[in-house]
Amino acid sequence: MTKTITLIKTQKRKGRYNVYLDGKYSFPISEDVLIRFALSKGKELTDEDIENIKEADNTSKAYQKALNYLAHQLRTKREVRDHLRQNEIAEQDIESTLAKLAEMDLIDDLQYAQSYVRTMAKTADKGPTVIANKLRQKGVPAVDIEEALAEFPEEQQVENGVTVAKKSAKHFHGESFRTKNNKVRQQLMQKGFSSDVINLIMDELDLQPDDQEETAALQEQGDKLWRKNHRYEQKQRVQKVRQGLYRKGFSGDMITRYLEDKNSE
Repeated sequence: MTKTITLIKTQKRKGRYNVYLDGKYSFPISEDVLIRFALSKGKELTDEDIENIKEADNTSKAYQKALNYLAHQLRTKREVRDHLRQNEIAEQDIESTLAKLAEMDLIDDLQYAQSYVRTMAKTADKGPTVIANKLRQKGVPAVDIEEALAEFPEEQQVENGVTVAKKSAKHFHGESFRTKNNKVRQQLMQKGFSSDVINLIMDELDLQPDDQEETAALQEQGDKLWRKNHRYEQKQRVQKVRQGLYRKGFSGDMITRYLEDKNSE
């Protein structure tokens, strides 16, 4: 049994049409499907023809949504798949769309990862570990991530890391030299730099203790602890302040001199 196309009507949306069979609305199609099946008024369609046309239109819609999504920036295969699922595209249409996009080099996880690493290396303060984690979250395979990280050579990691470390060192200016060193290292690790690269960064940074800064930092930290422990008797107060200053990385001799001055007050 066949049905005859009696009208093909343009929708308000550009490139979309409504097809009427035997005088009744039947289904919508895109312009490329209209052309591919050579649909025109008076053409007869079997039930199988109609199903094939509808399936082709579903695939066409999925492909167009994917193209629109890719128009703004590169995407990973997982990101495109998730986007199509959110738009309630059938799984079979998603997979055929992904295959077509890959065939046309419109999605390529390795290419995406390489571009992402280059951009992060130039514009961000993150090390390889954080960058790799971000790529994993985007669905990039481990083998592609490993290859892409070659775009962020060790020399550039050290250069970027020194910039991060200098900012950190300034931020921790009120800390003891030992604590400042430790905190700068911790921040570099949190930013995603490896232990070996951190050692190179710290060598390049070459932080040196400054007696005046150390004394000023101890005075500031000690006074805070002294006030904090005001409710204790003198002996216990001194002990708690001493312990607190040790934990903050100050030397025993400096702490003793500070507490002797406090006792003399």
